[in-house]
Amino acid sequence: MINDYLWWGIAAVAVAAFVLLRRPRKVQEAPPLVTAAKVPAPAPVQPEPSARPRPPAPEALLAFRPTHADELSPERRRDLFTLFRKVPRPPALLQQLLSPDFLNTASSAQLVDLIATEPLIAARLLAVVNSPAYGLQRPAASIDQAVMVLGVNGVRSICLRYLMLAAFSTDDPARAARLEASWRASGIASELARHLCQALHFDAAGATVSALVLSFLGRLAIEGGATAEELATIPREGLLARSIAEQAALGLPAAEIGRLLMTEWGLPPALVADAADIDSLLTSPPDPRWPDREGRLALAYFCARVGERLADGAPATLEGLAVLDEAPADFFHFRAYLAHPWLRNLESALQDPALAERLQQLKTVQA
Repeated sequence: MINDYLWWGIAAVAVAAFVLLRRPRKVQEAPPLVTAAKVPAPAPVQPEPSARPRPPAPEALLAFRPTHADELSPERRRDLFTLFRKVPRPPALLQQLLSPDFLNTASSAQLVDLIATEPLIAARLLAVVNSPAYGLQRPAASIDQAVMVLGVNGVRSICLRYLMLAAFSTDDPARAARLEASWRASGIASELARHLCQALHFDAAGATVSALVLSFLGRLAIEGGATAEELATIPREGLLARSIAEQAALGLPAAEIGRLLMTEWGLPPALVADAADIDSLLTSPPDPRWPDREGRLALAYFCARVGERLADGAPATLEGLAVLDEAPADFFHFRAYLAHPWLRNLESALQDPALAERLQQLKTVQA
């Protein structure tokens, strides 16, 4: 019995020892060697306020995808040519004015000789130059005097505008009013572009201004050739709203209709591409490599939108580029183009008092 009790005792002691060894022990943490001072968290860095904060993209702009002329089916392309079949092929003067050699190397004497072969164009040119818009102290009596006043690019832009407008004559007062508004817009835009090309030292001023004037061709074609029902659905103001309505009514926005017509007329392909691509900046962010062509198209786009707004009665002031805020959808992507090396001085160029006076004069006379 004693041995039994002994074994039971040994077993109890072993169990108790096992339990004590398994129990977790509270470990007292050693105090830190150095007491660190409590440092307040740094204040968050506030971004510098932007001089022209970027607004959110309008939903209509994000949803709009312009259709390119090359995407049309042959049947739809024929339908559009049927719609605009009344648009006459322009005279040879248009091709000559826009030929690459003439754009790059023509002298004032060559331009005078060329215009002299078209008496109607010459008469229209002199009428424009002698209008109150130019305020000449002594009227210009000849084409060479007109070239001296306006320069080669100024005379060329007037001739191009007249040639395009003459192709869309109409007896409908409503159509005539819209065509006249587009004529005024292209005139103001080309004057603004001529001034800015000089102020910003653009080398290709002639091609830039010519492409700008031609970019209005599709708009003129729609206003002169679309049915009354189609035209009633297309607003005059706002490139985005107008392009959406044009594509819904005709299958293409005005810029692409202009591309079809210019291609059909056999104009230089590079100039056709520039003229038709100007309005594409509405939906296209810039190329971060900043190609030179984008600088020219961006300047033309800006001048076209400003010309439209001034022709429709907007104030003739561009100080501070406030126009960008007044038309956020049309200028949403254009804001980024202001970083292009060719456009970094655009805002300062727009503050020229002589330009403001000229724009006010054009707006007042052409209203």
